Amino acid sequence: MTEENNQTITWHKPEWNEQGKCIWRSIQTRPASERAIAKLLAPPAKVIPVIFLPGVMGSNLMSTQKSETSVWRGDSEVSVLFDWAGKSGIQRRQLLDPDLTVVDSAGKISKEIFSPVSDDGCLFPPRSKRGWGEVLYFSYGKFLSVFQGALIDDWQKSLDALYQAGKAGKTAEPAAGALSQLVEVMLHTEEENESPLTAEELAHFRGFLFPLHVFGYNWLQDNKISAQRLGEYIDEVLDLYRHQHGHGLATEKVILVTHSMGGLVARYTSQVLGYQDKILGIVHGVIPDLGSPAAYRRMKVGAGQEGPAGVVMGKSAEELMPVLARAPAPLQLLPSASYYDGRPWLTIKGGEADGSDLKLPKEGDPFGEIYLNKTLWWRLYEADVIDKDRIVIEKNWNAYLDLMGKFVQPFIDDIENAYHPNSYLFYGNSSKTDGNLIWIKTSITWPKNTHESDKKLPNNHREIPLPFNRSTLFKLVSSGSPGDGTVPVESLRAIRRSATLKSALAVNVEHQGAYNVDSLRDIDNRPAVRFTLRAIVKMVQEVPASW
Repeated sequence: MTEENNQTITWHKPEWNEQGKCIWRSIQTRPASERAIAKLLAPPAKVIPVIFLPGVMGSNLMSTQKSETSVWRGDSEVSVLFDWAGKSGIQRRQLLDPDLTVVDSAGKISKEIFSPVSDDGCLFPPRSKRGWGEVLYFSYGKFLSVFQGALIDDWQKSLDALYQAGKAGKTAEPAAGALSQLVEVMLHTEEENESPLTAEELAHFRGFLFPLHVFGYNWLQDNKISAQRLGEYIDEVLDLYRHQHGHGLATEKVILVTHSMGGLVARYTSQVLGYQDKILGIVHGVIPDLGSPAAYRRMKVGAGQEGPAGVVMGKSAEELMPVLARAPAPLQLLPSASYYDGRPWLTIKGGEADGSDLKLPKEGDPFGEIYLNKTLWWRLYEADVIDKDRIVIEKNWNAYLDLMGKFVQPFIDDIENAYHPNSYLFYGNSSKTDGNLIWIKTSITWPKNTHESDKKLPNNHREIPLPFNRSTLFKLVSSGSPGDGTVPVESLRAIRRSATLKSALAVNVEHQGAYNVDSLRDIDNRPAVRFTLRAIVKMVQEVPASW
C-alpha cells in the first residue's frame, strides 16, 4: 500500500478459482475519506493451447481385455526394462496388440512447478486432465514441467515486478523471465533461416496464456486413426477454454509440438484431415519425415544393439518382428519411395545372380521390391519367424499383406509433401545413424557337426541356408550416416526444401532425448528446447494480444 496525493493506493495480484476465472481476493472496502484506489494487475486475457505429441512407444498403453491392466507404462526406466527384458516374441505379440490396447492416462505425472504461479489446477485445468499421465514419465515428465514453466514464466515475473514496484511506489523495471535469455541471441548451431528473437516479439508473447496439453496415442495402430483423434482433441481443447475453463479466453488455434512419429500424426491431421486453420503452427522435433532404414533393421534383426532401450523394444527379430508385422504405425516409419531421393538404401553384397551387389530399391519402389517380397531371405517380413505351422504362416502373410496395402502405404503416400504452412524443424546431425544398410558376408564358419542349439550369433547376423547342407552368414551393417541415432539427415530432404518451413536447426541431439531438459536454467544448455520456445514466440506474432 502506498499513498500518493493524499490517496491510498493498494496493489492486487490476480488469482484463479477452480473454473479458471481470474479474481482478486485481497480487495477490501475502505472509508471514503481515504480516497482509496485499488489497482488490479491483469494477467494475459487470451489462451493459445500448446499440445505436445510424443514419439513411437512414448504413450502409455493398457489392455482392453484384462480389466484395463497396464501393458506399457513408463513411470520409470528401470521398471520398463524389468517388465520387458525377458518377454518372448509370442508374449510381446499377445500384449502389444493394436486391436486390444488403448491409451492409458494413469501414468505418473511430474509435480514440479517451474513458475511463480502453479499451472496445476486453477490457472489451468489439472495436469492429469491435460493428458500428462498419457506419456512415459521417464521420457517426458521433467521436460513437460520445465516447458510449461518456460511458457508462462515471463509474464508472471513481469506482473510480479510490477506488483513489487507498485507497493514500493517505484517504477517497475523489466523482469527477466525464462525466455528473456533468448532475446537477440543466435543459437550458434547450423541453422537455416535463423531469425533471432526480438524484445518486441517477447513483449507480445507475454500477452498470452499457454496451457500445455499432451496427446497420447496408440503407437501400435494406424497413425491415421491417431490423427483423427488428434483432430477431435484439438476441438475439445479449444471448446474447453471457450466455454468451460476461463470462459471465453481461447483463440481459434492451437500450437503443436511434436517428437518423432508424433510429427507424422500432426501433419496428417493438419494437411490431410483439414485442421490446418485450427493450428497456428507446428514444431517438429527429430521427425522421421521420409522414414528411416532403422525401421527395416529393427524388423529384420531386432534392436539388441541399441542398449537398454533396444532390449525393451525387442533385442532380436524373434522378439520384435511378430509385434511390428501387425502394428501399422511402426511400419509407417519405413523409408518412403522419396527417401534418399529414390536412390537405393539397401545393399546385399553379392546378391545378384552374377555375384554383383544387389542395390534396392532399383526402381524407386520399396514396397514392391523390399517390403512385399515373400521369398528372398532379405525380405522385410518372415511370416514363420516364430510360427511353424504352414496354415498359420500363410495366415500371417495374408494379414501382413492386407495391413501394408490398406494402412501403411496409403498413409505414407498421403503425407508426402504435406506440411503446415507455419512449420519449424530441429533435427540431429552428429550421431551415427542408419542412412543406408548393407548385408555383407562374414567369415564366420561352424566346426563340423556343430549342433543347431550351439550356433550362437549376434542379433545382427543371419544364417542363410544353401544347397547341400551348406550356409552363408550375413551381417547387417549401418552406414553410420549423420543423424540422431535413429533418423538420418537423408530423411529430412523434403521438409527442408519445403517453402512452408520457417526455420530448421541442425543440432547435436539424440533421438530419444531430443527434448531433455532439467530446469529453466538448463534451457540455456539445450539448443533444441531453446529453438522450440523461440519458434512458439515467432508463431504468436500474427495473433492480436487483445480483443
